[in-house]
Amino acid sequence: MPIEPTSSSFLAAGSGDWWSRSDCHYDDEGHLRFAGRGIAELAAAHGTPTYLYGGERIRANVLRLRAILDRLGLPTRLLYAMKSNRCAGVLRLMRALGVGLDLCSPGELLWAKACGFEETRLSFTAGSLSKADYAALAQVPALWINADSLTALRRIAEFSPGRELGIRINPAAGLGYGANEKVRYAGGKPTKFGIYRDRFPEALALARDLGLRVTGLHCHTGCGYLTPQLPAFAEVLRRIVEFLDQAPQITRINLGGGLGIPLCSADRELDLEAWAKLIRKAFHGRDNLTLEFEPGDYLVKDAGVLVTEVTQVEEKAGIVFVGVNAGFNVHPEPVFYRLPLEPVPALRRPGPGTRCTIAGNVNEALDVWAEDRVLSPLEPGDILCFLNAGGYGASMSSHHCLRNEMKEYFLSSGGSSDPACSNPESCSPLTLDEANKRAWDRLYASVPDLVWGSLPLPFLEQFRQEFERPITRPWRVLDAGSGEGRNLPFLLSCGPEETHALDSSINALAKMTPALIPRVRIQCADLSKTGYPDDFFDGITLLDVVETLPDNGPILRELLRILKPGGLLLCNIPGFDDGVTGKDMHAIGPSSFLYQDRYYFEFRSPEDAHALLCEAGFEVVRSIRSEWDETAHPGFRTDTHRHVSLVFLVRKPFHS
Repeated sequence: MPIEPTSSSFLAAGSGDWWSRSDCHYDDEGHLRFAGRGIAELAAAHGTPTYLYGGERIRANVLRLRAILDRLGLPTRLLYAMKSNRCAGVLRLMRALGVGLDLCSPGELLWAKACGFEETRLSFTAGSLSKADYAALAQVPALWINADSLTALRRIAEFSPGRELGIRINPAAGLGYGANEKVRYAGGKPTKFGIYRDRFPEALALARDLGLRVTGLHCHTGCGYLTPQLPAFAEVLRRIVEFLDQAPQITRINLGGGLGIPLCSADRELDLEAWAKLIRKAFHGRDNLTLEFEPGDYLVKDAGVLVTEVTQVEEKAGIVFVGVNAGFNVHPEPVFYRLPLEPVPALRRPGPGTRCTIAGNVNEALDVWAEDRVLSPLEPGDILCFLNAGGYGASMSSHHCLRNEMKEYFLSSGGSSDPACSNPESCSPLTLDEANKRAWDRLYASVPDLVWGSLPLPFLEQFRQEFERPITRPWRVLDAGSGEGRNLPFLLSCGPEETHALDSSINALAKMTPALIPRVRIQCADLSKTGYPDDFFDGITLLDVVETLPDNGPILRELLRILKPGGLLLCNIPGFDDGVTGKDMHAIGPSSFLYQDRYYFEFRSPEDAHALLCEAGFEVVRSIRSEWDETAHPGFRTDTHRHVSLVFLVRKPFHS
C-alpha cells in the first residue's frame, strides 16, 4: 500500500481543520469520519467514553518510519512501548508488521507472550525493580534486559548469572515536546533513569566482575520532540557516542523513542529526513551496530481518538463550560503531562463558533480537558471527540471516584464478519476449524462488553474438593479455552501456586479484567499445540469448549499429554436437550451445526460424549447432568436461555 506522507496529512496552521487527513476528516455534510467510518455511528454502536484505534493509520505510520530507517545504512529494529497502549488489536498489528515490544513489568511480559510475541522480539527496560521482578525475568532467558543501575546489575547477576544484557545510560541532556519539562527523562536536573557518564566505567567493571556480558546500550531522553528540538537531539547523540567510545564491545544501541506528532495548529510535523541525517552522521563508520527505536507516540498517538458525550453546555461567570462524560482518569496525559488533545465535534453544525472550556465528570479542580477553544455549536447529547488519544490514555487510566466506564475498540480494515466458509458441508475439518476460530475472534473484537459475563459456571463448586488436591508440587492448573476468563476466579480460589489461561483468540484474552491479569499466566495459542511440557498440570478445565471444536481429537490428546499422571480434566458437553439447539442453527452434519452461519456447534448423546473422552485416553471419574439459565450474551444471543450439559470429571491414567 502507498505510504501516506505526514507532510501532506496536515493543512497549514490556522487554515481550519489543521488535523484533517484522508482517514480523519469532516465529510460534505459535516460528519466526522475516522478510519473510514462515521464517528457518530461508532459511538452509537459502542457507547461512550470509548477509545477507537485505526489500524490502517498505524500501518501507514510504521511503513513511513521504516522507509526512512532503511536508508540509514545500518541494521535497525522497531520496538513499541507497551506502557503506551496495550490494546490487543494494536499489539497484534504491531506483531504482524514485524515490530517488537519494549516492556517495563512482569505483567507486561506475560501479556506480550499472551499476544503471541516471541521472547526474542521483546526488550525489558525499567528501574527500581523488586527481587520478585528479577526472579520473574530470570524465567525468560531469551528476553533482552537493559539494566538501569548498578543495583540492577547486581540483582541480574544474582538471578540470571552470565546473562548478556544492555545498560541504560543517562547523557545528562534531554528534549521533549516544546519546552515541556514534564516529558524529559534527562537534562540538567538529575533524574532516576540510567547510569550517568561518571559511573559508566564503574558499571562496566562491575558487570565484568559479576560475569555479565554488556553488549548493548539504551538511552531515552524525552517524548514528543519535533523539528525545532532536533539540535537538542544532536547533542544527545554526541553524548551517547562518548559512552560508546568507552565500550567497544557494544553491538546494539537503543535510542529510545520521543518522536512527536503535531498536537496543535502551531505545530509542524517532524522532519524525518533531518532526524535520520543526524543519526547517520553520529554513527557513521560503526558498521557493527544495530540501532533500535521505540517511537511509540509517532506510531499510534494520532491513530487513536477518544469519543465522549456532551452532558451539559452552560455559561458560568462569563465562561461557557462544556461537560463531557469522561474525566482525567480516563486519559490522564493532558493533566499529568500538559500534552493537549484536540477536541472535535462529531457533527459540525452551521453557525458561529462558541469559545468554551471543556470539563470532565471527576470531582477535582484539575479535571479540565481544554480551555479557550472555539468549537461549532454543541448541545447535550452530542458526541465530542478528542484526537491524538492513541497513547498513554487507556493504559494510564484509573478508577478515581470509582469512575472508568471507558472501552477500547480496534478498527481493522477487514470489514464485517464473514460466514464460516462458503460451503461448510464440504469443508475439511481444518478449513472449518480456521474459519470458526476467526468467527469467534471477531465476535470478541466487535463487542466491548464481556460476551459471557463474569460469573463462573454454576456447577464448578461441585468439583471444588477434587481441584483443591495437588498431585505434586508445583501445583499448577490451566483454564483451557479460557475466553474472557469467567471461570478463572474458581480456579484461583482453589489455591494453586500457578494458574494458567490459554485461548486461541487474542481478542478474548484482551477482555480479561485487570484484576485477573497479574494473577494468571496468560498464553494465546492453539489448544492442540499448547507448548507446555509433558506432565505439567495437576488440573485442567475445558468449559463450554468441546461443542465448539470441529476437530476435538487432537485437542483432547494434547490436554492428556500436559496433565500429570492422575491429573484431572473437567469439561462439559451439551446434548440435544440443551436449550440452544435448533435456534438460528444450520445443520452441516448429523450432529453439527453453524449458529448464525458462522459459529460451529456439535451436540452429543451421553454415550457418544463418554466414548469421546475414553478414546482420547482419559478415565472417567464421575459425571453429572447440570442445568442452568443464562441471560443474553452481547453480540451473540439476545434471549435468556437454558443450558443442559453432561459434566465430566476425567483423569489421566497413572500408567499412560
